[in-house]
Amino acid sequence: MENFSLVKENSQNTQESFNNDDFLTFATICFSGEFANLLLQARSLSLYGNDVVKKWIIVINSEISDIDKNNILNSLRKELQGSRFCTFIAYRQDIIDLDLSNMHGSRSQQILKIYISSFIDDDFYVILDSKNHAIRHLKKSCFIENSKPIVHKEPYPAWNPFYKSFMNAFNLVGLEGDEKLFEKYQSTTPYVMKTNIVKECMNKKLFKNSRDWYYCIALDGDNENSITEFALYGAIFELYKEKSIFQRKKYVTLFDGYPNEHWKIMNFIKEFENENIFFFGVHRNKGGALNVEESIFLAEYWKKTGLFETVESGIFFLRQGLLSEYNLSK
Repeated sequence: MENFSLVKENSQNTQESFNNDDFLTFATICFSGEFANLLLQARSLSLYGNDVVKKWIIVINSEISDIDKNNILNSLRKELQGSRFCTFIAYRQDIIDLDLSNMHGSRSQQILKIYISSFIDDDFYVILDSKNHAIRHLKKSCFIENSKPIVHKEPYPAWNPFYKSFMNAFNLVGLEGDEKLFEKYQSTTPYVMKTNIVKECMNKKLFKNSRDWYYCIALDGDNENSITEFALYGAIFELYKEKSIFQRKKYVTLFDGYPNEHWKIMNFIKEFENENIFFFGVHRNKGGALNVEESIFLAEYWKKTGLFETVESGIFFLRQGLLSEYNLSK
């Protein structure tokens, strides 16, 4: 990992405790507009991830100034003071030869989620979006069972844009697919990825056309040949006849645009009480869209889980994100 900067060393100054199967590598791809969420994620992993995280890799998918780099590094170090795992950070232009600067941000994010596997030697890694933060203690059994990744099923009816993406990806590797088959593969994070399968997503020899592996991912979503990173991963996973363990979803996310109904938003937030939910997520555009009651309700749970010291700090995070110099309110 020559192009990665060490943010924080293993606080035990030894890797012996991590050299067993109880720990996993985590990876987050983040752009500068998500720094507030990234720091909350760091705080949550420092609080709840020490029993499973061996290494956390962060890739910044933005070109930022040296001053901004220094500020985000300092803020990450503050949030990771309680962590026992190593954390590394890199900037996309330092690790990948592809010019992603003119590509839609969501597409370059997807390419990097696959490409990061080039720097991972473990059998599995957990890919996160910045909006995902842990809300209770994590353990390996949340992610792996009997040496298989734990995932959940997602429905993709024919009208769903993801259906087309999965169909394109499966056809790309010479497989037929249908709604029942596609539902075996997630399209949201956290996602437990089998590393050797992700690396095979970059194997041009597997594709039924002469395009580079990233070509269809880079296409805009409305392009008829477009695919997503998780659709490609699902197709390669199926091609190699790999197996997963299916369990109920272990996370809840307030996406930008869903849910919108007040009662549903409140029910989503109330999932903090569900002992089977280990991650919560708030899209960067969703926080400011929550009304006063919803914001207070969420901030109260954040306080209970130790992510913010006061309700007011949680509400400030939803409305403003960061304090000066990329600091996160307490």
